[in-house]
Amino acid sequence: MDKAGLLALIARINTVDEHFTCSSETISWKALREAETLDDPGLFPLLREIITSNEGKKKEKREVRRAAYFIYGRLMEKAFSPQDAVFFLRRLEVETDKYVLSSMLDRVKDWGRKGRLLPPEVDVSPVLNLTVDDRRPVRHSAIYALAACPGEESRRTCAFYLGQEDEKAYQYEIYYAIIALQTIGMPEDIPLLERFLKSRRPDLKITAQYAIQRIRERQAGGEERDTRLKTGHWK
Repeated sequence: MDKAGLLALIARINTVDEHFTCSSETISWKALREAETLDDPGLFPLLREIITSNEGKKKEKREVRRAAYFIYGRLMEKAFSPQDAVFFLRRLEVETDKYVLSSMLDRVKDWGRKGRLLPPEVDVSPVLNLTVDDRRPVRHSAIYALAACPGEESRRTCAFYLGQEDEKAYQYEIYYAIIALQTIGMPEDIPLLERFLKSRRPDLKITAQYAIQRIRERQAGGEERDTRLKTGHWK
């Protein structure tokens, strides 16, 4: 696919169908599914060109960038390289729209959910900085995205939210921190999680149980798997 093909795909992703009976029948839905099949790393430079040439706050340009980020993020799952990851993460420092940021962070989250962890040479500070963003959708997505960001700083951020006494006020932050630890947690994080085994909130209790289980399974798997979490490794 060339640049013209990408732009056509982005236009279809951003198409709003006025009349449809099922979302899977829309032009946008079909375009998104097509985007998820792309696996050519040669598309990264073209996507970067499209993103940087559509700067600005105008809705049309913002929607082009958002669709391009979706394609970029999905493509990263199949054709990762540190350089391409750096560009995507640095764009988190450029974008200001909360919906665009949340969408981008969701792509990073998906990398972690599929066991694809960012290597240590990739600076994840753009994600870490957004874990304390004033906007709840951005903050929640950033905490969840730590699932792809192994390392002490990420785990320390999760520990900060797990240490909040008011479960009601911080229920979502705690929930997403627990989920992140399911992927990046280490044995020393288990005591932080055990507190929630007695939580009256079923979602926190169940996710904490699963996180502890996953951490112990990794521990039982040997030093090689623990090292993978400490240093980061992209499959």
